[in-house]
Amino acid sequence: MMKVKKPNKYIFLIGLAGMIGVLLFQALNWESPDVNRNEQSNIDLCIQQDEHKLYFRFQTKQGFNFDIDFVRNSKPNCLNPYFPAIHIKTDIPHNAWLHVVYTDSEVPEQQTFIDSEKITTKRSSYPFYAYTEDFYDAPLWTYSLLNKPISFWKGHAFAVEVNHQNKTIKCLGGIEWGFELHFTKLRPVASKPKLLDEKAWNQAWRLLKSKLPNYELI
Repeated sequence: MMKVKKPNKYIFLIGLAGMIGVLLFQALNWESPDVNRNEQSNIDLCIQQDEHKLYFRFQTKQGFNFDIDFVRNSKPNCLNPYFPAIHIKTDIPHNAWLHVVYTDSEVPEQQTFIDSEKITTKRSSYPFYAYTEDFYDAPLWTYSLLNKPISFWKGHAFAVEVNHQNKTIKCLGGIEWGFELHFTKLRPVASKPKLLDEKAWNQAWRLLKSKLPNYELI
């Protein structure tokens, strides 16, 4: 009677090594998702529909409130998947928002910059973020598993009153928020919002003044 040869254990090991190699290749070539181009991926809608959203309220020394809805990791169908998203509203009388971003990027112009549409964009609010009542944002920074170009991203959102006729600007308070990219974490780790102090505004004002040299602070 002819004996049936048992599968060679080396064939099994070769197959296992091949599977591990494929998985390792996929891991090393993994990249974070890009912007979601779906027209329905509205920031406000994504925040309001997220069952894990957080709520914060901060009060300024003048007695005004900042009310914040915050999502630590947006869902895959949102504008910028897995990154934090924020909605800030305030009872402070204001007509614009200034948003200054700080990172530890190796690219100098990405270390400290004003977040705004380009001045060449039609109806641009540059150098202000927006002339709106509320502040909405959801950042994105492309990275891979082994290449994270920044370790932190901090946004300073200030409610301001701008008078273009008199060329004056008044800061009415601000909120810090953002995220970190940890080497041991696949997804961004959100930083809880907090109230900004006068030192943060003075730093932002120096940058804004360089963009609007004829404007004065009141």
